[in-house]
Amino acid sequence: MNLKTKLIAITATCLVTASVFSFSVLADKDVASLKALAKAARDKETSEHNVLDAMPDQTREDKDAKNKQGIKVKSLGNETRRLELEADPDDTENFAKQLEESIGNLTIIVIEFKQDAVRNNDDTYLKKAEEVEKRIEKLKKGQEEYKNNEKTVKQLRNELDLPVL
Repeated sequence: MNLKTKLIAITATCLVTASVFSFSVLADKDVASLKALAKAARDKETSEHNVLDAMPDQTREDKDAKNKQGIKVKSLGNETRRLELEADPDDTENFAKQLEESIGNLTIIVIEFKQDAVRNNDDTYLKKAEEVEKRIEKLKKGQEEYKNNEKTVKQLRNELDLPVL
């Protein structure tokens, strides 16, 4: 291989590497800017919510104004959530909390099924309770894997069938 061919190959490799690197840097900046936008939107929503809480609601006009402010706060909340999910599609920030809530809710369901089994003297409720207990064990295993950084949030959401809320 002559020198000219080697230089062209090295230059092409450098250009490809630089373009891939620049795209990844741009993607990181984009996520950072989305997170900053989401934080600004959350702050705006909080301030508008504080205005809503401070509004009187004694007269009909006050109630109408408060309803309009409530609608504004709700739309700001929806926009904020949209920005947060755009910046973090897997909602990693709320994953641990969602997992903990799921385990707690399912535990309550198991207790209710067992109470229904005793109350109605019916073993079908016990079978349902066992199924839910298996689901709880699966969630607890996923929780341990998350705490030990063995799996990503995306992997666990797929395995545990936990949608982003």
